[in-house]
Amino acid sequence: MTVTVGCLVAWWISTDLIGSPQAVLAPTGVLLSVAATAYSTVIQAIQQTIAVLLGLTAAIGFVQVFGTNAATMAVLVAVALVASRTVGIPWQNVQAPITALLVFSLGREYGMARLLDIVIGALVGAALVLMIPTRHVGRAAKDIADLADDLADLCSDLAEGVRQPWTARQAQRWLARARRMSARLRSADESADRATESLRLTLRRARTRQRLRRIMQAVLCLEHACHQLRGVARALADLAAGVRGLPGQGETGSFPQVFADLLDTIGKAYACFERLLVTPGSGDDLIRLRVAVAEGERLERAARKQMAEIDPHSPLWTVYGALLDDCLQLRYEVDPDGGPHREAIPPHAREQAARLTSHRRQ
Repeated sequence: MTVTVGCLVAWWISTDLIGSPQAVLAPTGVLLSVAATAYSTVIQAIQQTIAVLLGLTAAIGFVQVFGTNAATMAVLVAVALVASRTVGIPWQNVQAPITALLVFSLGREYGMARLLDIVIGALVGAALVLMIPTRHVGRAAKDIADLADDLADLCSDLAEGVRQPWTARQAQRWLARARRMSARLRSADESADRATESLRLTLRRARTRQRLRRIMQAVLCLEHACHQLRGVARALADLAAGVRGLPGQGETGSFPQVFADLLDTIGKAYACFERLLVTPGSGDDLIRLRVAVAEGERLERAARKQMAEIDPHSPLWTVYGALLDDCLQLRYEVDPDGGPHREAIPPHAREQAARLTSHRRQ
């Protein structure tokens, strides 16, 4: 819709206010300039204008000196491309050679009209994007929340799966899901980067910037958590496959159930974290997250006691130790009070949680 409105405004300016003979070029300038964010739109608008100016200048100079022939045309295109790269215009922007060719065949008057209309379109496109509120921050928050929800689901599925004997094929499916989450993480990270860029060159309230800082902290949290969960899935796959002297899937039924309980609790913690990422988030969600983190600590202590009964020279001791370390890190990453990403928790959720806790104590 933004692009359509921009094309109409550019057409009106070019035809009614300026009387350009090539008014269709103004909407073209809008189409070439408008990008995902205000900052990238302004940069693209500047690049388009510079490229057209380069092509116009090169064509006028070459035609006057060498005339119009095939050799001149070939050299003109090469020079326009080299000049574009020299001034830092991206390789996919071929406005300079296109403008040079059009001026080469249609004349200087066309080139001046093209330059004027491209400038009009670029200015209109940049102005519209600057005025229209950005939605990238909200989209980034949703993408991050969806990733946290996927992570919580995988933790819960792992917990359910290891409560009974599991096969190497099941473990490979879990590992494949964990790897796909890493791909989802890259997409969510790109969404957060777009949200960051969307606030450049725009007048946004401090609240929006604070929300973006929380989103970036959540991205870091989930980046670390995805890495740890892949470690858990890898350990379970190795255990079922019987590598490195491990007993194999025939012995997975003897897996300590405390790890299943721990994974289930971690899944609940990330489900609460996901709800806190979606505006507005609530104090109840934060309280439930704290309960899950505390339960995770208790289960970690129980897992350590069970590990003390295993021969430290056994391959199982190494696998269980790696599992426990990954689970501990997963719980630590999402700890709202003692973890490294406390800034991801909305302040109003902390305030609500404090009031609810105080009220329940009375």
